[in-house]
Amino acid sequence: MRILLFALCLLSPSLFAQSPTQASSGEIKLKLKKLSVLGSVLYVAAHPDDENTRAIAYLASERMVNTAYLSMTRGDGGQNLIGPEIRDLLGLIRTQELLSARRIDGGEQFFTRANDFGFSKSSDETLEMWNRDVILSDVVRVIRKFKPDVIITRFPPDDRAGHGHHTSSAMLAQEAFDISGDPSMYPEQVKEFGVWKARRLFTNTGRWWNQTIDQNTPGIVSVDVGTYNQLLGKSYSEIAAESRTQHKSQGFGSAGRRGEAFEFFELAKGEKADHDILESVNTTWTRISNGEKVKTLVDKAIANFDSEKPAASIPALIEVRNAIKNLEDSHWKVRKLKDVDEIVKDCLGLYLELTANHYWGAPGQPVGVSFELVNRSDLNVKVDRIKFRD
Repeated sequence: MRILLFALCLLSPSLFAQSPTQASSGEIKLKLKKLSVLGSVLYVAAHPDDENTRAIAYLASERMVNTAYLSMTRGDGGQNLIGPEIRDLLGLIRTQELLSARRIDGGEQFFTRANDFGFSKSSDETLEMWNRDVILSDVVRVIRKFKPDVIITRFPPDDRAGHGHHTSSAMLAQEAFDISGDPSMYPEQVKEFGVWKARRLFTNTGRWWNQTIDQNTPGIVSVDVGTYNQLLGKSYSEIAAESRTQHKSQGFGSAGRRGEAFEFFELAKGEKADHDILESVNTTWTRISNGEKVKTLVDKAIANFDSEKPAASIPALIEVRNAIKNLEDSHWKVRKLKDVDEIVKDCLGLYLELTANHYWGAPGQPVGVSFELVNRSDLNVKVDRIKFRD
């Protein structure tokens, strides 16, 4: 079998700083299992380091749903414990810390254009400084693009959140939940992403504003996010600690925990859920027309996966890919094609790295780049072309 590799190279700050890592056989097996799951959750808060990394890690690798964090700001109004950078330069640092955290806990990352102007006493002040309508449009855009089944906010939409940015992040998320399915709202977005209505929205309620909450509290969905993942060899609390420790500029180093760790979710909007935040959400291939054939092929690939010879799964993965390509266009088709391509790369042990000749550059300035492409399997792989996006 000969595989043609198309490499699209997009220069970005993280490209120069992040060396590629190779997935282990356990991680590949988890990605294969995730191919069978069609569900998504969007977590929303105000700043880098506000996100609940335990919940994100649990959702991404235990429930195996596409999980993302929307941070309203890039944290440029915070402090910096590792260097002299402040304001815009600190925002760059904290952006990279978030991206590094997501690479560990398995989530995706989104932002709005909101400015972190420092501590705010009220949501009124925050929404005036942010330009409420602009940031609301950003939140709606992320919902329409990512298309979550469930949205979770870190904070409540009132003074219990303790910070104007925190309160505003929940207020905007709740309003965006209501209007993202309305084609008359921000119609310029609809042309690109369509409309989307999430099933429900929860507040990830916390003990600092509710001291008596536990898994028996009425109206609360409780989830043990401290469980252990055998394929990864870590609990989600341990993964979350590694993820949270990426927020070095904020001094957020965290030691890993083991054992049960409950998170509590309070329904704020949408359909009621009694026992599970994804209750009544169809997360199988049956949610897509003619998706049953894909499910059969994915199940076969999982059953026949050889942890000592991952490359032997590539013919089966090509079958899966072809079946997905034949489906009607949808966001799930796009996502799962991307996922299959990633698994093929992992099974090949493919090493792809670009190294720039300088650590910075201005727009339009020529950049020298060297390539390292290594196929570490016994399959024949040919580089078709390498293209830089303008």
